[in-house]
Amino acid sequence: MEQEGIPPAIPDFVFIDAILLSHRLGYVRFTEQKAALLASARAATDAISFMQAMDNFGVGDRSRLHSFLGEFLAAPAYYRAQYPTILGLHAKDEAPPSFLDNANVLFLVEPMLTPEQQEVLYDAYWWFSRNHQPFYFDVKKGRLIGVYSSAPQDNASTLERFEDYLFRLVNHSSQRVRQRYEGFPTEIVLAILKRAFL
Repeated sequence: MEQEGIPPAIPDFVFIDAILLSHRLGYVRFTEQKAALLASARAATDAISFMQAMDNFGVGDRSRLHSFLGEFLAAPAYYRAQYPTILGLHAKDEAPPSFLDNANVLFLVEPMLTPEQQEVLYDAYWWFSRNHQPFYFDVKKGRLIGVYSSAPQDNASTLERFEDYLFRLVNHSSQRVRQRYEGFPTEIVLAILKRAFL
């Protein structure tokens, strides 16, 4: 698909929730496991194919991670209801926050990124905050904390601008910049942020 220039589809959020939750609860310990889970989620069409893909990508069927994910996929609604804060989602009928701070943005998508990709995202979001949005600067600590929206409903326009900014970096005219974003799961990062803040 990559050779043909077709971007991989965004995995079903059941699989994304499974990865987020397994990471938050400490079942994912290595970068290789993150990569295997993300590849499995991209390849899967249902829970069974997700579990089979995990076997193919090296997550052993006797591991704690494999067994936890099997339990999660057997009862996804139960886990989502029990752990909304772990997944970083706001409660039903609660207005999403109008302040997209750097730490929260990174926390939400950290399970999907390698340490190098986390640094890339943090840099991108910092520059976006600094140059494209009203931002909050902590005078005492001397650092930029994040982006303000004028109201919770304005998160949509903030994230739309961030999406545009990220895709400009991914398709940048400079080869050095493009290489930095090679393999970066842009669509998944944006899908998670939209789900959390919209």
